[in-house]
Amino acid sequence: WNFVVSLKREDAQRLGYDNTKVWRNLVTQKSLAMAKEMRIKPENLVWYGAFHNEGHHPHTLMQRYYDGENVANLVEEYNIQISPAHLYRCFPPMVCNDYICDYCHVPLVINRPSRSASKYAMYKKDLYCAICGHKPFQIQCTCINCRNKEEQLRKEQIEEIKKFYSQQTNRIVFSGLSFRNKVYLGALCRACLKEDLYEIVPYVETNEHLTPTDHLSRALYASLIHTNAISVSPDSSLDAFDCKNEKFPNEYDVFKVTYYLNLLFPENKQPLFTEILNPNYYSHEYKEEALALWKEIAIEECIAYLKYQLQKVNFEFNPGEKTYKIFEIILEDYSVSQIYGIIWKAVADAARLYLEKGISKKHAANSVIGACERFADRAKLNNWDLTHYNRIRDLPESALSAFYFNRVLGIGEMGFKMPPTIL
Repeated sequence: WNFVVSLKREDAQRLGYDNTKVWRNLVTQKSLAMAKEMRIKPENLVWYGAFHNEGHHPHTLMQRYYDGENVANLVEEYNIQISPAHLYRCFPPMVCNDYICDYCHVPLVINRPSRSASKYAMYKKDLYCAICGHKPFQIQCTCINCRNKEEQLRKEQIEEIKKFYSQQTNRIVFSGLSFRNKVYLGALCRACLKEDLYEIVPYVETNEHLTPTDHLSRALYASLIHTNAISVSPDSSLDAFDCKNEKFPNEYDVFKVTYYLNLLFPENKQPLFTEILNPNYYSHEYKEEALALWKEIAIEECIAYLKYQLQKVNFEFNPGEKTYKIFEIILEDYSVSQIYGIIWKAVADAARLYLEKGISKKHAANSVIGACERFADRAKLNNWDLTHYNRIRDLPESALSAFYFNRVLGIGEMGFKMPPTIL
């Protein structure tokens, strides 16, 4: 049902219904009787009231507006203090009985269009509840009810995270970790450990350069999580989780969660943290593992520099297995600092080919790694003494590199200036 009850001005004055208060009292008192007469439940009755104390009836104003009469003349005739272009904004919204507010259980409304826009279709996304402002067809409604619902959902999700990650896991003995994981954990602690010597700050909240590439950083976290050396903190931010994922909360962004050290701590933690942060565990028995880790870090430093130089000339390139293998081979004879020079020359040559020969950017970018390989082969064959390049400000030494070469191996910059080798 949708109907309008309206009185002429003279009848309203004669009956005493000449102000908003008496109209509201009347409808409130008679609402149950109206619902009964219309054979609907009282809770389903929705009424709107508007009191117009003007000499002209507003319903005719709307009709005349949409019939095309001069708007300026209408504004003047009805003595409305508004710009003619904005007159339509004063009109009451249209009630759409086919759509009901999820919260207030009343029909949704939609604002009336301007005369020029009235010939176009109206969209469901513009429907809203006149009581609470709910917009059910918007991608993200910001009405108070939706905000409260979302806040309640967030609280439930946070509690689910706390419950899931508060489960106890077996504590790990630091001395039982592999050489690689000891190094990984030491680098992570130096970069992200909180003052409480227990929690690890989310990587995205630090200014640290943990490893040369995100690829290696993710591998570092994955290795430590797999061995239970670190565990996700139940106090991690909800933003670290994809709440719409069916595996929630079991999947998360490794760079956004907070971790805690899942180590078996002695009563006095200081000696353990001395061993973690200022290690002396390297010995000749770890020579093969140490060499493999050195190569891994060196390859990632070459990859980082390659991508940096390609980006400078607006070339896109995603290194694959071939690129990694070629750098591994070149590192048998040359250091990272020397390979910096090889990469710089190869990228410069590719950029020149792109400009002078008109080849595509993709072709030019793909030619770089092959050029690096050929130049390294010629340098080795002719016994060239290649120049050592320095690190650049945009690619500072990572926390892993500094910790490994300075603290674990004790060779400092030689980790950058000499080919990986057994010490």
